[in-house]
Amino acid sequence: MKKKLEWIDYYASIFFGLFAAELADRFTDKYDMYGFFNPYFIEVKTLWVLLGIYPAATMMIINWYPYSRPWIKKILYIIGWSIFSTFYEYLSLKAGFLYHHKWNLWYSAVSYPFLYAMLFLNLRFFHWLNEKGKQE
Repeated sequence: MKKKLEWIDYYASIFFGLFAAELADRFTDKYDMYGFFNPYFIEVKTLWVLLGIYPAATMMIINWYPYSRPWIKKILYIIGWSIFSTFYEYLSLKAGFLYHHKWNLWYSAVSYPFLYAMLFLNLRFFHWLNEKGKQE
């Protein structure tokens, strides 16, 4: 992947994404909604998802985002990633990589656009903070 952003942008976005995932997981674990592999255990396989797949996906999503394109392109980009993510989740369910109890793919399909929009808003906020810090 050709790098378009600074490493600090990836770093800030990955940690924001991991924080958001951890926050969501606290609520979904409490109500036994979904999870990875064997519930109630921390396994290397689960860490692979959290520390491997999530950061890699975050880097691709923010790197290829059409920052200087019209809003319609940005919205279509987020919708495209949301469709891809829902399909990936479907495959993960079929492979036994993920399980749903009180959750379903429709909840995910509706959630992904908001999660990705939050990722870009966080990056924008990070850039604003960085510029503000340089001015002081």
